[in-house]
Amino acid sequence: MSNEMFNMIKAVVGVGVLSLPAGIAAFGDAPSAVIPAAILIATIGAIAAYNFSLLGRLCAITGATSYRGAWEESVGESTAWIPGMSCVLKTFFAVLAYSMVLGDTFSALFKTVGLPVSREVALIGLTVVVLLPLCLLKDLSSLAPFSLAGIAAMGYTVVAMA
Repeated sequence: MSNEMFNMIKAVVGVGVLSLPAGIAAFGDAPSAVIPAAILIATIGAIAAYNFSLLGRLCAITGATSYRGAWEESVGESTAWIPGMSCVLKTFFAVLAYSMVLGDTFSALFKTVGLPVSREVALIGLTVVVLLPLCLLKDLSSLAPFSLAGIAAMGYTVVAMA
């Protein structure tokens, strides 16, 4: 259960924490932006928490164990494809967001050490060498320690930004 918990926390928090330092650096000269940004982050977090709560209650009421099952019980079978499609689209956009962050980050890291690597080349290289082999794993439980390390790194990022 702990493996799934670590992977879930890392997936839910995800790329947002990776892009927060860049967003804060962009508004570093405007201290007045901190209050609206904090309100916006808290509001989005509250909405997400409420939606997860609703989904949990719906599954408890209907006895379903999946998005599709809860949809079938509450809306109907004819449109049960909608939750699956929304999960596919969410995953697509999450991968796109991670790709943008990874491409920018590794391109900047390579330039720091004197290698003029473009964003595209960095992303393609990272995808072929690191991400593709990870995607081909049959069992993701071996990634749980790295998810725990990622959670610790996100905590460090929060402390450093504070």
